[in-house]
Amino acid sequence: MATRNESSTPWKATHPGTILKYELEERGLSQKVFAEMTGMQRSHVSELIKGKRPMTKGTADKIEKALGISAVTLVNLQTQYDYDVKAIELKDIEEQKAINKIKLYNEIFDVKTVFKRTERELDTAVEKVQYLREVCRLPKPVELQMEAAGMFKKSSSTGLDSRMLMTWKILAETKARGQHVEGRFKREERQTVITELNSILNKNVDTEVQVKEFLSKHGIALCIEEKVDKASVDGYSFLENGTPYIILTKRYNKIDNFAFSLMHELGHIYLHYLGDSAQTGRLNIHDYDNNSHEEKEANEFAANALIPDKLWNKAPKVRVNPIIIQKQYTKWANENNLNIWIVLGRISYETGMYKFKSDESRKIG
Repeated sequence: MATRNESSTPWKATHPGTILKYELEERGLSQKVFAEMTGMQRSHVSELIKGKRPMTKGTADKIEKALGISAVTLVNLQTQYDYDVKAIELKDIEEQKAINKIKLYNEIFDVKTVFKRTERELDTAVEKVQYLREVCRLPKPVELQMEAAGMFKKSSSTGLDSRMLMTWKILAETKARGQHVEGRFKREERQTVITELNSILNKNVDTEVQVKEFLSKHGIALCIEEKVDKASVDGYSFLENGTPYIILTKRYNKIDNFAFSLMHELGHIYLHYLGDSAQTGRLNIHDYDNNSHEEKEANEFAANALIPDKLWNKAPKVRVNPIIIQKQYTKWANENNLNIWIVLGRISYETGMYKFKSDESRKIG
């Protein structure tokens, strides 16, 4: 006997007339003959089979008498059909509402890119909205629009698009929340964290894995999320439920870029994120909003964390030719157990001079 299924809604409701149609075909009975057997009008039988007439108790009793099919079963099939029709109508309404929400979300970020990068193959708009709300933890479109308004200041740099920046931010936060940390974050361990990270970064051997494992022991989650088109992001960080999250793109496969971006985000964590929630999380984007007070502080934190100012003040003062600079600072870096590319990276940061001859050692180990 058909029963009411609360857990799922069929794509198509099955009318009991369909069951009757198959039964007549199986027995080799025409609608005309069946109408004569039951005393029903032929048009009545036709409408019943086409689903245009309901299966009443009286009709079900006549069918039971003629064919031996339980009248109770037929009536229950009608009840299930009526329920399924209403459920499908509601499902269609909900699907259309979800489609409209997806369109609104897509104005704020690239929905297609989010699902492609998260490798989620969802069939319906309802499922997609559910994923965005529950897994990506997005508010309603109108609330997200208000949140996004003014989040990204217009930049003169190329390759920056506020919609794609939001797309990457959503991907970054979603991936970051899937990370688990071993230890508990303690602000008083700041210098210990900086010192050990410097040791790992200067050696540049299995760097990404070592940094991730080390930070996890100190309650900080690190993950990598590649940038998306038109959003040249270097990194992002935020604090949630007492756990700091750092997401880097490795936009350049260079140890100096990786080290600076990492320390930059640590700067935001130690300097700008208070209590159990963060002030507005900031994207670390090259030549983007670098005039803000927080960005300047994070940049200064990163530079001083990688090479303390007291030590940097003792560095060679040769600033004439890239070849001479590279030679002199390589010698100085080796004498002070520093990674040469982190040293040259600071010179580039301070002077805008980037024409140094690179080799394999500059890549992230």
